[in-house]
Amino acid sequence: MGHPGSWQSRCVKTCPVCRASYPGKPPRCPLDGATLEESGPDLLGGRVVAGRYRLVERVGVGTTAEVYRTHDIRSGAVVAARVPVQAGHEASRLRIHEQVKAFRMAAPHEALVPVLDLLDGAVAGRVVAITEYVSAPPLPHLLAAGPLSLPVSLQAGALLAALLEHLHARDVLARDLRASAVFVAATPGAVGVKLSIDALAPGPVCPPETLPSAPGERAHMAIGYVAPERIRAEPVSPAADIYALGALLFEMVAGRPAFPGDAAEIVRAHLE
Repeated sequence: MGHPGSWQSRCVKTCPVCRASYPGKPPRCPLDGATLEESGPDLLGGRVVAGRYRLVERVGVGTTAEVYRTHDIRSGAVVAARVPVQAGHEASRLRIHEQVKAFRMAAPHEALVPVLDLLDGAVAGRVVAITEYVSAPPLPHLLAAGPLSLPVSLQAGALLAALLEHLHARDVLARDLRASAVFVAATPGAVGVKLSIDALAPGPVCPPETLPSAPGERAHMAIGYVAPERIRAEPVSPAADIYALGALLFEMVAGRPAFPGDAAEIVRAHLE
């Protein structure tokens, strides 16, 4: 899907609202206008993990992990490595294990990015998930140029809706469904989507979470797609995935978020 190397860069900034990562040094998120946050220096590029996987360069930062374009020395394939942002952080380790468990509960499905390997304690005590490398751009990079065409939006939305039906039938949630977890490849007559594993969680219901309360505290959820019950720290059910899909569909058609503003304004809009 897509064209390798078209959106990757060593310098990565992340949007605190939609959790999308952008190459280069744009000052603001082109989707929601939020000031982008520095992801810090790439300290792992070039390292070989488990004697097999060479981390070539960081290409993105998700809700729980940094993503590296990676060379599988054994097979010669290009894969992706997901490394928790915080070393020794038990919650990050458990979250990646949950994501991999959810993928295995739901696999196979053509719209899921496949997990190829799971390495415990591979980098400074951190678990590393090896997945298929997706060369298609993440959805926010497409939306930075404007709305998707209506036919592409409808096809991509239908594919995501079918994926949610598949996940829910297997007691899996797309708890962190958001634009930056969706990769879209559109060619004349064909549309394909892929969903990153960091959107997944074992279901059928997930326990409550709370929004960050302290300044600078890292949010593990993309505020623009969060259902009201999740904001209220209630258990998360499949209904929250449908809510997030609705927000995604709006973005694809309109080219902008359903709820503009800063994090506090977006939270109020969800609850009103």
